[in-house]
Amino acid sequence: MTSTSSSVNGLPSDVVMQTITLPNGSLIRIPIKQPTGNQQPVLMSRVEMPSEMSDEIGKIAQEGVEENVSDEVFSSFQHYEILPGCKAHPADIVEAGSLAAVSLPKPEYPLQDSIPPHLIDYGKLSSLQLEGICYACQRHQIVLPNGNRAGFFLGDGAGVGKGRQIAGIILDNYARKRTKHIWFSISADLIVDARRDLCDIGCHMKVIEGCKQLDKETKVFGLPAGFKDGVIFSTYATLVSSVQKGGIFNSSKQSRMKQLVDWCGEDFNGCLIFDECHKAKNFIPGKEHASTKVALAVAAIQTILPKARVVYCSATGVSDVKNMAFMERLGLWGDGAPFKSFEHFLDSVHKKGLGVAEMLAMEMKASGMYLSRGLSFKEAEFVTLEASLTADQIKMFDTAAHLWNEVRKSLNSALQRTGSNNNRIWSLFWSCHQRFFKQLCLGLKVPTIIKEVESALAEGHCVVIGLQTTGESSLETEMVKNGINGFMSVCREIFTRFVEQHFPTEIENASNVEKQEDPWSIQAKSMLIDFAKQITLPISSLDEIIDKCGGPYKVAEMTGRRGRIVQKSSITQYELRGSESYDGIESLNVRERNMFMEGKKLIAIISDAASTGISLHADERADNHRRRIHLTIELPWSADKAVQQLGRSHRANQTSGPLYKLLTTDLGGERRFAAAVAKRLQSLGALTKGDRRAATGADLGEFNFDTPYGRNALRSMYSSILHKQLFSGVSLTTITGCDMDFNTFNTQMQSCLVLMGVLDETDLLSGAGIKEKEAGDVSRFLNRILGLAVSKQNIIFNYFTECLHVVIQNAKKEGRYNEGLLDITATSIQQVGKARPVFKESALSTSHVMITVDRGMSWDMAMVRKNNHTQRDDGFYCSRRETRGKKLYLLATQKENSTHLFKIARPNTGVSAVDEEKVELAVRYVPIDSEKAEVGWREQHESALKLCIHGPHCKNRPHCTAGTRTYKLHLLCGGIVGLMNLLELTVAQYATRLQLSKLDCNLRVVRVKLDTGERLVGLRYPEMLIPLAEKAFREQRALGILSQKTLDSGGQLQSSTQKTGAATCNLDATPTAKILKEISQEPVTPISAKHLGMAVTPPVTIEKFFRPKNETANIGKEVDLNPSCNGSIETAYEDTEDTSIDNKQEIQNEHYMSNTIKQGNIVPKKGTKRLLDNSDDSNAKKMKQSNIMSSFIFQKKKSDQKKKKKDITCPICQKEFDPKISNKNLNDHIDNCLL
Repeated sequence: MTSTSSSVNGLPSDVVMQTITLPNGSLIRIPIKQPTGNQQPVLMSRVEMPSEMSDEIGKIAQEGVEENVSDEVFSSFQHYEILPGCKAHPADIVEAGSLAAVSLPKPEYPLQDSIPPHLIDYGKLSSLQLEGICYACQRHQIVLPNGNRAGFFLGDGAGVGKGRQIAGIILDNYARKRTKHIWFSISADLIVDARRDLCDIGCHMKVIEGCKQLDKETKVFGLPAGFKDGVIFSTYATLVSSVQKGGIFNSSKQSRMKQLVDWCGEDFNGCLIFDECHKAKNFIPGKEHASTKVALAVAAIQTILPKARVVYCSATGVSDVKNMAFMERLGLWGDGAPFKSFEHFLDSVHKKGLGVAEMLAMEMKASGMYLSRGLSFKEAEFVTLEASLTADQIKMFDTAAHLWNEVRKSLNSALQRTGSNNNRIWSLFWSCHQRFFKQLCLGLKVPTIIKEVESALAEGHCVVIGLQTTGESSLETEMVKNGINGFMSVCREIFTRFVEQHFPTEIENASNVEKQEDPWSIQAKSMLIDFAKQITLPISSLDEIIDKCGGPYKVAEMTGRRGRIVQKSSITQYELRGSESYDGIESLNVRERNMFMEGKKLIAIISDAASTGISLHADERADNHRRRIHLTIELPWSADKAVQQLGRSHRANQTSGPLYKLLTTDLGGERRFAAAVAKRLQSLGALTKGDRRAATGADLGEFNFDTPYGRNALRSMYSSILHKQLFSGVSLTTITGCDMDFNTFNTQMQSCLVLMGVLDETDLLSGAGIKEKEAGDVSRFLNRILGLAVSKQNIIFNYFTECLHVVIQNAKKEGRYNEGLLDITATSIQQVGKARPVFKESALSTSHVMITVDRGMSWDMAMVRKNNHTQRDDGFYCSRRETRGKKLYLLATQKENSTHLFKIARPNTGVSAVDEEKVELAVRYVPIDSEKAEVGWREQHESALKLCIHGPHCKNRPHCTAGTRTYKLHLLCGGIVGLMNLLELTVAQYATRLQLSKLDCNLRVVRVKLDTGERLVGLRYPEMLIPLAEKAFREQRALGILSQKTLDSGGQLQSSTQKTGAATCNLDATPTAKILKEISQEPVTPISAKHLGMAVTPPVTIEKFFRPKNETANIGKEVDLNPSCNGSIETAYEDTEDTSIDNKQEIQNEHYMSNTIKQGNIVPKKGTKRLLDNSDDSNAKKMKQSNIMSSFIFQKKKSDQKKKKKDITCPICQKEFDPKISNKNLNDHIDNCLL
């Protein structure tokens, strides 16, 4: 073989084209780099690369930046002085990591004018609580384009102090002459907490209990003076009730809502507080007949009172987006809002999933309409317990499953024989079926529950057991029928009641008047009932737990049931709850709570009825400081109720955090309940906490199957069973756990579908498929498999989970798996320039931010990653072939729970978002030692800083960034939820034309932390599409305006899409001409000295009524009225050690009012009553006296008495008393003197 060389124009000077003669005589010309010194000639890769390396270059060119699911679910709440001198919250408060990355708007509301300084100095209102009050009042100054006043959503968790924040909002409004307010809550007992919260901040407004006080109104005199102003505390049940008005001859019913609206009067602009607002969640716009009465009433009163200052307050917020329908004052839909209607809003968020829900929560906070903080769960622990079934329990379950299967077949035959046309029979069947097996699963857990309780008590802890249902209705029904014959079985009663009431036996024949019974149906019904009486079923779980834990004297039961079955001296009897002798007048559940908190009972059982308002945590002020072991034995359907229960044992001011134990059986079907709650908890966290995992701090993702991937897996599984195929990627041995041939396995699966009611036997024989609605209903699937035998339901459940695993792995491999908010991790992240406003015509504030990311992985970082992964095939790899004269290096680490997938890290692009198959990795790369990889890795890392993967001769230099370390990222920040449809449609329209990469087409919500420490959250979007999306938005908006103008003029809009060039897409958030109505902001109402004084003046008591004159006369003298004094208010009490706390509170309020007037914050208007007069002029005019307190406080302007001891004397006999004497003893003495 011979060769000759020649220089060629266009090549570097040290590169020549060399002609090589091959053995077969043919000639080829290849580029050769001339050697220098002792180097060997280097072959330049100018020939066409092998196809596999071309694919590898394409993969690297498609790489983006490393994106990981954020480990930072929570972030510590950062205290700042929203008002000068405010104190941090005493408890450890956290905020969802995604919400913490978003800043609130600048506080501009003058809250300091209405909040007495001593509340701030003493920490009665923490900075966190003042923040909630300030932004709620600031939000209420906004009037939406539809004319309604904007509302505020307070989503703080339990223990943060929502009650005090509500009290602060009411105090500020009362001080500004808004003297009427309505506070709705879930229970009438919570009025005690409302009064306490108001008094704790020195607000002594009258709290009117329900609407009963309004019944005192008469036509002649109207309402008594004390009920014309104040705070009406009402329950949601009262809101939907009515009252009988009038006498015997002219009585009529009046709704409580009308009574409340009449009390509010015209132009009502006070507060409308919806505490525990999740009570009104079932509101369906346009389908009011399907909405609950409470939801309708809450929506109606907001419409009737458009200027009311609405506050939505709930620790759980909403568990589903559809339950936000009643929150119309948030301004998310309607005229001038991002969405035209709630239906459009709902459809958009549902389609986009939880990622958009997280963005929605962040946008709501950024606009100042939403706050959500919560107690840290770092002291709490979460454990998932699995109660394995014994052989006897499995036999019991299989017998029950067989019984329900016989009912299903007999019922089907009876319906055909009798000709019954009961359309609800099957919905009733499956409803009772679900409740039966739910109670059965609960009964199977009792042995494990008793074991956990005994273990906790032995370790010195106390136990809180949370369940949802008590089975009281079944218990009472059984007692009426059969009396008391020992502990009763709720499962048996559910079954027998369904068969007795709904199993058809009468032949329906319209032509025959006489009733005819079908003998076969009668016999079948009788046999089913007899069989149910003979089989073994668990007794009532609640009664059994109480009995085995020591009885009612050892267990504090906080449920809604009236009575229970107890065992005393081997005699089983029914007794009413509360028959034990307790002192006090509290309600029954409060008595039980007190017994538990005092340590007299160490076991507490709470049901849904006691999940709101009862605190069972290890309170420092209580006697029972034992750690709480919270057993959740029955998962609720609603995540609202789940969070309420979890919040009972975890609150502020606790000595130790609780240990939560989530108890399930090893039945696949029982996980159906856990799956339902996990779905709600994740969605709840996304909407009310800003991060789907932040709802409770618990990671229940392993139980969540009702996802888009779960529905896809269920359809695939059904299809595989019907077509007699095993789902691709699933191992039969993994599913069955034994050697079972596929035909036997698939036959069992087909019979399961028939038993579950998903498919009829005739449809199975004919080859008909499963209906689309059934095919994707994961909730129904998990519900129905409960009726299968234990072995069958575990096999089909394993099949489903394996299919789900394969579906998720495929989605991750293709880069389609949506994990919600992602963090971008890189060596360096910097913002380029300033944020540029985009979509300026939108009602939302949106900006375009460009950042540069150094995504490379240095050698030191690679070694750290390698040392953290120690699987057999983990390590460095080198490409088999050279690319542009150089080999490529990477670090491959095996994924967890996978044997064939690897995560790939490269020196130039960092960790890849796409997983690599083990086979494909072996084709292109060979493993090498770390020592051999170091030089090549460092060289590839350094060269990628300026050069792309195509080398120095790339045609598109310097614009090509494929494979470079520096990656430009474009984010749309701010309001993007309403623009999501437009942005996605723009990508779909131009993706092929502009040859966008798969990464650019996959829109993701990401969070970045800049080198400066600033955090940004936004939607990753291709830069070149932003102008195109803006153009489409303007055209669509112009079309909407034209449409509105045409309709307003009474004409018909003709199709003008071609004239305007607008995109022919159905935008969910299309603004119309009504968007031209701007959001207006009202000026802040000034403080009224009179009303603020009325609010902070304590009510008169006997002790204050008989206060000595010398004490009242010296109040003004003892308080330092110099507003510049930095000393604490305690200096006012240096010589008054025996002054009561109430008197101090009163003096502080007087001090505050005096300083406020003197500093000019309040200008008293004509007729305003002055509170203090320090003038020494004896000829000054006498002050007007507004109440009995002022008549005693200001009756003398100057006192000559210098006596420092404060005495209380009897006005009859002049006897002196100890200043600490109680009101009762003082009253008794005065009564005796009068007699």
